[in-house]
Amino acid sequence: MKRFSVFVVLLMVLQLILPFSTTVSAEENSDLLNYLALGDSLAAGMNENSEIGLGYADLIAKSYMDEQEGIQFNKGFSYPGYTTVNVLNDIVENVTKPIYDLNGQSEKTASIKQAIQEADLITLSVGANDILKYVTRSETGSITFDAAGVLKGVQEVSSNYDKIFKTIYSINPNVDIIVMGLYNPFPAIQDPVIQTQLNMLVTTINNSIKNIVETNKGIFSEVAQLIAADSKAYLPNPANIHLSEAGYKVVADKMMNDYLNSIIKEVEEMTPEEVLKEAPFQDTKNHWGKEYIDIAYTQGFMSGFQDGSFKPNANMTRAQVLSVISRAFELKATKPAPFKDISHYAQQTQNEIAAAYEAGLVLENDGYFNPQGNITRSQLALVLMRLSNALAGEEFEPKELAPFKDIENYAYETQAAITYLFDSGIVQGTSATTFSPQGNITRAQLAKILVLANSKE
Repeated sequence: MKRFSVFVVLLMVLQLILPFSTTVSAEENSDLLNYLALGDSLAAGMNENSEIGLGYADLIAKSYMDEQEGIQFNKGFSYPGYTTVNVLNDIVENVTKPIYDLNGQSEKTASIKQAIQEADLITLSVGANDILKYVTRSETGSITFDAAGVLKGVQEVSSNYDKIFKTIYSINPNVDIIVMGLYNPFPAIQDPVIQTQLNMLVTTINNSIKNIVETNKGIFSEVAQLIAADSKAYLPNPANIHLSEAGYKVVADKMMNDYLNSIIKEVEEMTPEEVLKEAPFQDTKNHWGKEYIDIAYTQGFMSGFQDGSFKPNANMTRAQVLSVISRAFELKATKPAPFKDISHYAQQTQNEIAAAYEAGLVLENDGYFNPQGNITRSQLALVLMRLSNALAGEEFEPKELAPFKDIENYAYETQAAITYLFDSGIVQGTSATTFSPQGNITRAQLAKILVLANSKE
């Protein structure tokens, strides 16, 4: 997976199928999924009556929204009749259109490049209209094919898909893209010869698109057989090629299952045993941060207390945070830290603070570290940006600062650090315009932030 760590996306998908009983605050639910649907009438949700309703994109968004209200959704760039050329041109020309979400068309607008840049997930269904122009259906229902045109169309679709992927990645190299495959739009035709030709055509186009999608690290969802399995329910109007809501539901489930399977596969390849381990803390069972805590515990950089608790809501001191970060990123010290106020700590803790100092995460500050002071959100941002700079070997320079009014009086390095966390998707604000830089960091929040940051190392 690209935009999120595989663990975070896994949690997102699990929320689609496993309802959580806890209620999370805006601060805690900082992993809003930004979902953009691109494509033709299927992405727009046109049904068997040629009306825009709930399509697969809406159902994907709705299933997540029903559980956590953790999604920003827009299908405003999906349009009936669109071809691969139209989708590509929209991106290249950076068109602006009204935002269309689960509440319908909004008065707000967005440019497509900005929408792509902000997206964590993009779904795409397009290509059928490129081919259908070479297929003629008579008034009696018979089908004729322009063979040369169909061949040309398949080649153009493949070429344009490749261009679409490359153009999207040039805007947002971290976005995940799921492509819906094509299906036989005329299952009601009784002629077996025509049905054979249609199914061969669908298979040919799908294989061609699938090859391009997977070459570009996207996810391709085969839906043709699913639709064919109950075509009367999923394509109930013989005169209309669009799916019913039941058909879109099958497609939505297939696309998200394919997404989940790709995530599970990647997780298994990375840490096949570790992901399944559950931390033994009684006070995290129903906590919003349980999954992050389980990962932090499994990977060995956070542990609990002797009484069997984790204390997820306890604030963390500077010494505790630097120790955890040193363990999480396996930082090593070659010499003691120059701090006068850490000598009473265990040698391991002193070494971990020294490793953080040696990596440039904290400054000398006249020989004092203030180990018992609670670390603030802005201070943690600084530490993590400095860590990222050290690992990357270059300084992070934001294109523009994060849109938080309450960081305007802070030093530029601190503003840049908060922007780094915001742009990386590691944290969001406590509101659209506030970051609460003086807020403390709890143990659960640190577990979550470090799981995200560690995955981006």
